[in-house]
Amino acid sequence: MTKKIISILLLLMLLHAVCSCADGTADTTDLQKKEETTAAATETETETVTETETETVTETETETETETEAETEPVNAVHELLESGKELKYTAKQKFLINAETKDGTYYKQLQGGCTDGEYMYFAMNDTKSENSYTLIYKVKAGAKKAELVSGPLQLDHANDITYNEKLDTLIVVHNAPNKKKLSYVDKETLTVTGTTELSFKTFCLQYCAERDQYVCGKAGGQNFYILDAELNPVKFIEVETTGYTTQGVDCDEKYIYFVQYNNNVVVIYDWDGNRVACVELAISGCEPENIFHIGEDFYIGCARAGIKLYQINLKEKT
Repeated sequence: MTKKIISILLLLMLLHAVCSCADGTADTTDLQKKEETTAAATETETETVTETETETVTETETETETETEAETEPVNAVHELLESGKELKYTAKQKFLINAETKDGTYYKQLQGGCTDGEYMYFAMNDTKSENSYTLIYKVKAGAKKAELVSGPLQLDHANDITYNEKLDTLIVVHNAPNKKKLSYVDKETLTVTGTTELSFKTFCLQYCAERDQYVCGKAGGQNFYILDAELNPVKFIEVETTGYTTQGVDCDEKYIYFVQYNNNVVVIYDWDGNRVACVELAISGCEPENIFHIGEDFYIGCARAGIKLYQINLKEKT
């Protein structure tokens, strides 16, 4: 009986040990599965973060490149035509006619100098006397057809050309005959003379270039010209081959210099080193072109015909 009890006890102990081993194996397997699941989730999260960071960097670089490409220099159509080597022509469209007038018993009939400040145009109407000559200056809003303001009689001699110096904010009038070295400063608001100066040589025309802070100045007695500094001192003298036509006014921009001449009516164009770029005929007849200036890429020529006859001229390819 005792032996039977011992055998039963041993059998129970053996069964308990087997069950414990089985439970332990199951726990270990579950733990491994949990660890593998956690590891897989971690890898997935890492991949997602990496992809997101990569996309952000790529978008930033693309936007920067696009902004850089958008920054381009504007093209000047006039310069482009002059550099094309094509045969060119000037077309003309009349903008207005302001008749000659009598003021204080003096008849002012001959247009001479002209210029613009970009907003207004200014024209000199002369009495044509050879001595003690007087001039009226007309101030016309760009796009208008009549003067907004007319000066009183000013002793400006022939008043052969006018320029506007935006740095000084003043008009400068070239007297020419008989005082060929003399210049007068004229206030653009009141159209009154504020001062005078003299050049070291005789001149017939003058134009200020704001981009260069220099002047182009025609030497009287021919078609040669000077480049002057901001204080009106010569820095370069340029000799050119004459066209045989009558010299009138001058205009310029940062690349080119434009002389209008009479009979034939032409615009002779040089670069700032004095190389002739073109000589273009004007589609204008029956009047005398006296001055030339530009607003943007539109050029204007004031012509004398018993008053101020203004043309807008545009450079085009000759077809």
